[in-house]
Parts: sequence; C-alpha cells; structure tokens
Amino acid sequence: MLKDIKLAYNYDGTYDIVIEYEKNNAEFALEFNSINDIKTNSQKIIKFIKSNAKNLRIASVRIMLSGALVATIAFSAFTSIFAATNKYSMGYLYSGTDQQHIEYVNRTNGALDTVSPSYFDIQDDGSLKLNYLSQNLINTMHSQGVKVVPFLSNHWNRTAGINALKDVELLSTQIADYVEEYNLDGVNVDIENVTHEQRDQYTEFVRLLREKIPSYKEVSVAVAANPNDWQTGWHGSYDYTELSKYADHLFIMTYDEHYEGGDAGPVASIDFVENSIKYALSKTTADKIVLGIPLYGRVWSLDSNRIVGKGISIDTINDILKNCSSTVTYDESSQSVKAEFEITESSAKYTVGGDFVLNPGKYVVWYENDQSYSSKLNLVSKYDIKGAGSWSLGQEDPSIWNNYDSWISGSTSDNTPSTPDNTTPPDNDNTQNPTPPENNESQLPPSSENSSQEAIINPNESDVKIYKNKNLTGNVIATLSGGDTITIIKNLGDGVYQVKLSDGQIGYVSSNYVSIKGEESETNTPEVSVPSNPSQEYIIHVVQSGDSLWKIAKQYLGSGTLYPQIQSLNNLTSDKIYPGMQLKIPNSQSIGQNTPITSYTEYNVKKGDSLWKIAKNQLGNGNRYHEIKEINGLTEDTIYPGQVLKLPSK
Repeated sequence: MLKDIKLAYNYDGTYDIVIEYEKNNAEFALEFNSINDIKTNSQKIIKFIKSNAKNLRIASVRIMLSGALVATIAFSAFTSIFAATNKYSMGYLYSGTDQQHIEYVNRTNGALDTVSPSYFDIQDDGSLKLNYLSQNLINTMHSQGVKVVPFLSNHWNRTAGINALKDVELLSTQIADYVEEYNLDGVNVDIENVTHEQRDQYTEFVRLLREKIPSYKEVSVAVAANPNDWQTGWHGSYDYTELSKYADHLFIMTYDEHYEGGDAGPVASIDFVENSIKYALSKTTADKIVLGIPLYGRVWSLDSNRIVGKGISIDTINDILKNCSSTVTYDESSQSVKAEFEITESSAKYTVGGDFVLNPGKYVVWYENDQSYSSKLNLVSKYDIKGAGSWSLGQEDPSIWNNYDSWISGSTSDNTPSTPDNTTPPDNDNTQNPTPPENNESQLPPSSENSSQEAIINPNESDVKIYKNKNLTGNVIATLSGGDTITIIKNLGDGVYQVKLSDGQIGYVSSNYVSIKGEESETNTPEVSVPSNPSQEYIIHVVQSGDSLWKIAKQYLGSGTLYPQIQSLNNLTSDKIYPGMQLKIPNSQSIGQNTPITSYTEYNVKKGDSLWKIAKNQLGNGNRYHEIKEINGLTEDTIYPGQVLKLPSK
C-alpha cells in the first residue's frame, strides 16, 4: 500500500523523490514489485511531481518498504516507467484577466502541463499584434511547472489569415523573437477559416517556426476536425501529414459539430470525435495527435430565431438548470447531454454568446457532463494518442478536474459513471448482484423506497457538506452540523441520498452522515442475538442503516464474496435488505465444509479498462467491481494496461 511521497534534499543541491510503501502482511512483502506498484499509483506520483518537483533537480527515486530501502532508480529511468500513462494535457486561456487565468489553472488540481493564452493576434492587413503579455501569469505558471505556449489567431477572419500567410518569413521571425524575449515555451498556431489555396503556405509557415524556435520548445497547430475527409474550404487548409512533420502535435478541434447559425444538436458527439481521431491516424502517427474537447455548450431558441447555437459556459448552464424549469436527458447515441428549459420574466438575467441576454421563452441546450467527458477522453487511451486539450478554461464545471487525469489515462477512480438525475445508471440490477460494500446504503422497505423521509445529521458530525452534484464533488450548496434536519427524497444507492434542505434547496449527501428519524437512537454496533440452542448453525444479525449483504458477509464471514451463503440461508431471491430486517448468519462452526471454493479466471487489463468496465463486461454487472478489488487485494481503483487480475466466477 502506498503510504507517502516526499522530497529528500541532497548535499549537492539535488533532490530525491522518496516513495514509501507500507507492508501489510507477509504475502504483500513476497509479491511486492516496485515497478508494478509505481505504475499502479502513477497518477498520484505524476501529480506529486507536477505540483512539487518540476522546477527542482531530481537525481533519483528511492523506494521504501516499511522503512527499508528496496530500490533506487535514476530519475530518467523512473519517468520512463510510466511515460505511457503520463498523457499531455493543455488548456486554452481566452477571456478574463491574468489573475482570473491563474485561478482557472489552480482549480484544475495540477491536471495541466501547458496553458495557451491569447497573446498573438493577426490584424486585417496580416500584421502581428502583440496583446498584453502578463509576466505575472508566465512566472506563476513556470513556478508551478506549467508551460506557457500562447496561441496565434486570426479569430476566424479570413482576410487577416490570408494576408498573414503571404509573408510567412516575417511572421515566423516575429513569433520566434517574442518567444525568446518573453521566456515563452513555444507557440500554438490557430489560423482558421483560410482555404485549401493557402495549404502549402500554411505548412511552410509551420516549418519556419520549427526552424527558428528551439527544438525543446513547442510548435503545435490547431486543426479542424475532418471526419469526412473534406479537401476544400477551410478544412482543406490543413495538410495533416505535412504539418505533423514539423509540429510537435496537431490539436484537433473536435467540437462545433453543431455550430452557431446551424441546427440544434451535440457540440461533440462520440462518433464525430472518434471518426475525427481515426481520420487523423490515417494521416499521421498517434503521438502527433491531441484531442480537443469543449468546456462549453450551445443553446438554441425553441420559439424564435434570436438565439441559434450561441456558446454558453457549462457553469451558466448548471445555474440555469438549478433555477429554472427544465428537463435534462442523456443522449446515449451521441454521449452528450440535452436540456430544455424555460426563462420567465422572474428569471435571473443569463448572458450567452458574449453579450446576448436570454429573453423569456423556451430553449434547448447541448453540452457535456462527467459521463460524456469520460466517454470522449477515454479515446485518448483507446487510440494511445498524445493527450487532450480544452477550449477554454473558466467555462467548465470545476468538478470535472477531480477525474480528468484518470479519464485521459484510461483509468478511473469513479465507482460508477455519472448520469443526469432522470436517467438510469447502467447495469444497476440488484436482483442478481450485491450492492457495493462499505459505503452503500441498504435499500429502504419496498413500500417506501422512493418516498420522502425525515432525517437528521448524526449528532457527532460537523461540517457536513451538501453537494450540488450527486457524485459528491464540486459545488457545495450548504454545510450542516449534527442535529440539523433534512428530508430524504430518494436513496440513490452507492451511499448517496438526494435530500431537501429546510430552505427548499435540493442536494446530495453521503448516507454515512445521516440517520433516519426513528432509527437515530440505534448505535453503530450491530445487534447480534446468539441462539439458545447450541446446535443451531447460525446467529442473527439485525440490519442497520448502511448495511449491505456484501458488507455483512465481509464482517462475519471474512469476505464479501460469500454473500450468497447469507442469501441461501435466508431464502432471499434478491440482495435487497432494509433496516430492522433480521438475517440468519452462518456461525463460525458452520463455515468451512459449507463454504464454497471460489474459482477464479485471469484477465489482462487493456487500455481503456476500469474496474467498473471489467466487472460489467466480464461478470455481467459493474456493481461487482468491489469483488475484483477484494480478490486482488486492491486498495484503490487505479489499474494499468498489462496488469493481470483475478476475476471471480459469474
């Protein structure tokens, strides 16, 4: 088990990274493999390096096991161990002040390698305009180990773009000089809406930039997504094959599938994104491709033509859906979210597309959430491309950064996919498989499963957060203390209640902090009744709030995988239980001969796998991922390609 990561100073001015593991048992000590464990914990280690060690001289990495040194690895060799999982990650910075830009980056939790602010503009006559370069931003990013690669843009002005490409020698020299003068880390070329007639000039411009800018600095190009292989118009201005010979990578703008002025639809459907990647792979190599994702949505009027596909931030969308009448659906075919909402005279003023206010009326908006981001960013690992980037920071729901690293590396720390409130999570079939252990709330009695129940925050708790998001991440709408009253609207499973607060707000809270009124006097100690007849081969367990069959089996039988014994003894046809229910539990004398021998199969982890996905595909239900964790002695949900896992029988 990974215990700690820290820095150790050496007398020559260098540092060592010290990774400490804890030996839980003899079996762990025998099986300990430093390389495999580094890969398993790669995301934590990478995040530590990004946050603490990027500007230091690192000599080596020391691996400690329960205080004993077991390996010393040169830092260069160490980074190669998990290079494949360390995907490139960048974000564009457009609107806002330099201080706001710093805040936008800080809330990404160290997920970014590079930021790209809008420092270089092209004017109508093709000349270069230098925008305000914030030395504060540049220095702050460098102090955090983040590269600053500003983008050069004509902002869709075709005349400006064509004129600029008439003198690529001058423009490339000016850019290279500014990169050197302001200690920038390269340039991202974002010249859009020129045509196939400028294709060769465009390529020559990138070639000259690569020639004039030091090789250790980035030269990259933002290119139109082209799943249909269009060779004329602005799509034809990008020669993927030739550009990739000189550029470090091509940033594929896999968004605006539906755009301002066009019909309503997804900003970036899964087919559009994936086919764009496939097209790029037919023209260049995977290490030259960076996937672009939108941190915004687009909105259309349903009863007028005033608003036709205007851009709208995810933050604004969430605010509208919270405060206005709305219907939200998850479109499985496009892996995108669609919401219809109504603005009334009493609604707050919401601005979209820069300066357009949403007048009273009905609207439809297409946008992204955790589930849609996960499905698209997982394509990074599926096709083993270089990484991902986003347009543009500051528009997103900050909670996406909780899982961003995992999504682009092909692993996930989420227990379940995120879905909107009125959609059904996949494979949540409780008639065949156990609910996840430890943090899962037992089902309410069938007659009241979805009815409101009065509850209180446990008396010994303080600072209990009520979240806006049912994944219990991101925005907090209230903080409660022991004794505060709430109303449980619905038990969502996975240890989450949807609740109503005294002021009428709707939010989500962990069931660990809540007691249903009438049950709060119960202690957390399970009620166990020892049978009077010594020959009886079971004891009685009274189900408590928070119990599941898996959790009870783990407590009494030593393994959650033995829950079928409890089902069989109690003639249960499903795994649903509820507080107050009395269950027969096989006692210790009856376990042994009657304990089934568990058979296992082996599974080789592939890129894009997660424990949930493996459980779903191999065992028939994603909820059984906890069984895989327990059988393999995993303490975290992170897995890596090539890892061999034991799987229980179906």
